[in-house]
Amino acid sequence: MARNLLLHVDADSFFASVVLRRRPELAARPVAVVAHVFVASANYPARDRGVRGGMLAHEAQRLCPELILIDVPRDEVEDVSDALFDIFNDSARAVEPGSMEEAFLDVGTPDWETATEAGRALRTRVARQLGIPVSVGIGRTKLMAKLASRAAKPDGLYAIGVEEELGLRETLPVDDVWGLGAKTVERLRLIGAVRLGDIDGIAHDELQRVCGTTMARRLRRIRDATDDAVLHPVEGRTSLSSEGTISGYNRRDWTPVELMEACIARVCRRADRAGLAATGITVTLRPESPSPAVVLKHRATDATADPSYWAGIMRGELAVTPLSRLVGVRATLTGLLAPEQVQQTLF
Repeated sequence: MARNLLLHVDADSFFASVVLRRRPELAARPVAVVAHVFVASANYPARDRGVRGGMLAHEAQRLCPELILIDVPRDEVEDVSDALFDIFNDSARAVEPGSMEEAFLDVGTPDWETATEAGRALRTRVARQLGIPVSVGIGRTKLMAKLASRAAKPDGLYAIGVEEELGLRETLPVDDVWGLGAKTVERLRLIGAVRLGDIDGIAHDELQRVCGTTMARRLRRIRDATDDAVLHPVEGRTSLSSEGTISGYNRRDWTPVELMEACIARVCRRADRAGLAATGITVTLRPESPSPAVVLKHRATDATADPSYWAGIMRGELAVTPLSRLVGVRATLTGLLAPEQVQQTLF
């Protein structure tokens, strides 16, 4: 029986795309969205000038003097991410998140034409409802689906069929293998492994010495076409997080409690949507520099995703915690349980 095809869906320049919904007049100009002092996302006109995510903002402006810098609208970004995953979950039988703007989807078909139509429908729906572009890749494994979505960018759809896949498993440069770091790529190059096909001439012990047991095994599986094609939905996660900053909410009069409660409400909504309940919470409060971050933790007897419960607990913790002016908050629900696991703890 043929296995289902996988879709890899990735929002293009996610933070920048969210911002540009409100600023369409900037679409053709180089724009970078900044978190603290780093570039979180750059649109394609900025990328064409060498601006990349993770770059220091002042370095990006030196590369591109006309670059427009905009603070990350954290609340809006997370709202759009939530809505994006609502669409994913409504469009597929299983969803494995990769980050807040990308995921692997199983749409329940081994048929290429049906999977392609599902990808087109999803792209249309995201554009219509959220106003952001997504690229969709289709393949028989996660690696092939991710390579296909890279080829689809920006704002496109691409499928890597069986014949192209066969060629890629021989000719793909090892530095294009998802999850392979730059240092490992360089070590592989030194032993003559520049493309996937070169791995065939390397002894197992040598390959394991160069890139570790797990990656050596994965590279062999990629060559054998037995690499990962199993999705791990969010229901299998043990924690979920939400972040908020004063600048992200476009107001300066938030109290620490209000900002904390907003983050708790959002992460509880995510857990509830996934059918999960938490047995613990960690709240990290980031005051203005040079004050160190403050970490508050609590573990509950019963699992819950009720935001009023967790916010009440954390309000009590915060009341006895000296804190200067707040800059940002991260709320993490821990010890997540599915409904059947909650029942097991009760009985």
